Amino acid sequence: MSPRIRTPVVDRPRLVELVSRGVDGPLTVVSGAAGSGKTLLVASWCATATSPGPVAWLTLEPEDDAPGAFWAYVIAALRRAGARLPDDVGEPFLDSSVAHHLLARVADSLATDATPVVLVLDQFEAVTSRQVHQELDVLLRHTAGMLRLVLLTRDDGSRWLHRYELRGDLVRIRNADLAFTEEEAACLLQQHGLQLPPAALSALTEQTSGWAAGLRLCALSMQRRGGPAPFEAPLPGTDPTVTGYLVDEVLEGQPPDVRDFLARTCVVDRLCPALADALTGRADGEVVLRRLQTADVLTTEVEQAPGWYRYHPLLLHVLRAELGRARPGSVDELHRRASAWFEREGLLLEAVRHAAAASDWQAATAVVVRRLGIGRILVGRETNQLDAALLDLPATVGGSMPAVIRAARALTVFDLEACREQVAAAEERAEDEAEADRPPLLASTAVIRAIVARIDGDLPAAESALAAGESQLSRTPEAGAHPEMHALLLSSVGTVQLWAGRFDEAEQVLRRGLAVSAGPGCQYPRLNVLGRLAVLEYARGELGRAAELGRAEVARADESGLPVARRTGAGHLALALVAVDQGDQTAARRHLDAAAASVGARQDPLVAAWVPMLRALVHADHRDARRALSSLAAVPAAAGGRSLPPWLADRLALTSALVHTERRDAAAAEAALDAVTPPSAQQVVARATLALAGGDRGRAAELLSPVLAGELIDDTGSQVEAWLLAARVHLANRARPLAREALRRALSLAEPERRRRVFLRPGGPGRGLLSAFPDLVGANGWLGLTPPVGSGTPGPRGAAVAGPVEMPAEPLTNRETTVLVRMAQAMSAEDIAHDLFLSINTVKTHQRGIYRKLAVSRRNDAVRKARSLGLV
Repeated sequence: MSPRIRTPVVDRPRLVELVSRGVDGPLTVVSGAAGSGKTLLVASWCATATSPGPVAWLTLEPEDDAPGAFWAYVIAALRRAGARLPDDVGEPFLDSSVAHHLLARVADSLATDATPVVLVLDQFEAVTSRQVHQELDVLLRHTAGMLRLVLLTRDDGSRWLHRYELRGDLVRIRNADLAFTEEEAACLLQQHGLQLPPAALSALTEQTSGWAAGLRLCALSMQRRGGPAPFEAPLPGTDPTVTGYLVDEVLEGQPPDVRDFLARTCVVDRLCPALADALTGRADGEVVLRRLQTADVLTTEVEQAPGWYRYHPLLLHVLRAELGRARPGSVDELHRRASAWFEREGLLLEAVRHAAAASDWQAATAVVVRRLGIGRILVGRETNQLDAALLDLPATVGGSMPAVIRAARALTVFDLEACREQVAAAEERAEDEAEADRPPLLASTAVIRAIVARIDGDLPAAESALAAGESQLSRTPEAGAHPEMHALLLSSVGTVQLWAGRFDEAEQVLRRGLAVSAGPGCQYPRLNVLGRLAVLEYARGELGRAAELGRAEVARADESGLPVARRTGAGHLALALVAVDQGDQTAARRHLDAAAASVGARQDPLVAAWVPMLRALVHADHRDARRALSSLAAVPAAAGGRSLPPWLADRLALTSALVHTERRDAAAAEAALDAVTPPSAQQVVARATLALAGGDRGRAAELLSPVLAGELIDDTGSQVEAWLLAARVHLANRARPLAREALRRALSLAEPERRRRVFLRPGGPGRGLLSAFPDLVGANGWLGLTPPVGSGTPGPRGAAVAGPVEMPAEPLTNRETTVLVRMAQAMSAEDIAHDLFLSINTVKTHQRGIYRKLAVSRRNDAVRKARSLGLV
């Protein structure tokens, strides 16, 4: 919605037509000095109701100069204007960066809408971020012409604009275009009840260069003097630093009490009557502000915030300069009053900024701590803004409040040593603070300690921080308005409990965190909680629940445009783990790469340790033992040199044993299994796998007995693999009925969670079995395999042969048929060699024989022809 026009407007059809022509294309730039009439022009165009679609208007502030903040406000403005954005387009909750897929969804939804949307960005010069400019360019280029962008700016030099100009897709309206003609200047003066002789009008227009603000200021000066006066001295033009005397003309016409009001209220960027009263010590703020606006003393009401006002930048500049010159001793006091008022109103950022402007660092840090703003320093869209406001906090300023702020800022850059030092200093000095300030102070240090304990994997420290934090928050009246503090505590402690293997306690704490983090400002802790619960469910063998929670975290991160590098990594890790077990290699690689790129892979011991472990498993599945061993060797360093908890150390040992078994290094595999804490079904199954690989079927059967009997159970996965190994033993012993029943049991156990990996993994226990019992393949479509033709089960749809196919003149040997069956299961030559205990050269010799006998030259053709002949 465009700003309401509150003052008389000079009809300027030539410029309105220029705006209309610009909006017919993708990009319009209206650039000019302060007071040149940019905003009024485009607002006037909006009032003509000639827009091709809804108009989303956003007036930008300096604090919007960050991708997250910028796009959050743009998306909100588009929605307010009626743009139909889908539900999966959320708003960024961190201000530092935005993932491209969020912008892609915005672009796609705008491109597919039937009606164009006009987006007006006023005061665009406030946004200097190169990333924002690039992202805006990308959005504009991918909306199929359905987004019409209008930029109002004092600076039109952005490089990305030139490409549009070269293509003829940019309409510029510059300072010279905005300058008033003599006729337009005459109309403006008539609105003030003034009429100049032609020569004086010409001189005034020339001397002001047609500058709208200059003309209006001159009109106000004439009104004060009672009529036109000659303008003999040249006016200073549009440079806001040299227009003071024009404003002085306006100020001198105000009563002394109004001039005093203006001087005392100019320290703030926006003003409401109550704030004005707090700054002036008077009670007439509302009356004076309305009078200033009505009299057009460069004061306007803020469109997006009714009841709030702004002074024109020219007026503000002169007022502040004059205040600093005439009453320098009052500046700091006015900033302190502003800070106190903003604090009472719960406007934390403004309160901190004004306290810092007064160099009152005790007050600036105290307001953050008292109002539980530590959570907003650590997470949220105001992180960078608060950090910038506190950037100049001197190292010499002592006390517990500044120490807490230093600790939080150190934590945001993972300087844990400095963080611990400052937390200790804050707690040592806590008794020096007022009694009412101690609970929020100690609650803040508890939250910081909990996060540090999460990074360290220190369970006692985390649980101690949780107890202290909850105790102090219960004594803090502000706590109810800041659920992010409790969410950070629970998220951090649940994470450490999961790391330590205390699954039941971790679930209880994380579930509490999930409930708490439904409140505002808790988006990031909520992502962490969802991801940890996903990993927890996977560790318990609940693949479906793990995937559901992992998808929930990733979806929320996607909706908010959170870049992968800023994510917890836990949700992606859980999805990668599930994808590996379910045999979805593409999804496994995608999520594993995302987990590896996340901040969790650098600062979270659980994610950091598990990523290379899982990567080793993936390499092993692809028969790349060298890279698998390299990934395993990287685990200790990835975990930051910490000792892995027993449950994770067992997984590392089991993964290592699998890799060594694939390499047929029995001694190394046995040594790895010796490190697993008994009794463990996974360990027993791994030993049985090793025994079977060495040809000792009796030993394998003996080892599997307690698992098959249900006497030793870890999770469903180990039971599935145990039944598969039992089937292999039975098949090797020529007991096909027993083998078939064991395979059926394995399939039945694996189906609910879709555990495909053990059946499909090259060299795994299930690959050879499936070819021996093709009817079970057909009965278990969830495996995603095609039953061989002639197996008594239907083949894939559309697999009918186009014509008669002759049988080969020379029949395939038994070994060639065996190799062909595995080729039909998409096994590589290396996999077939490993599965049949042959050399790779022998396998390739058999493949050449198959190609010759079937009269084909490629693998796919051989498999297709073999199926048509019923050979596989």
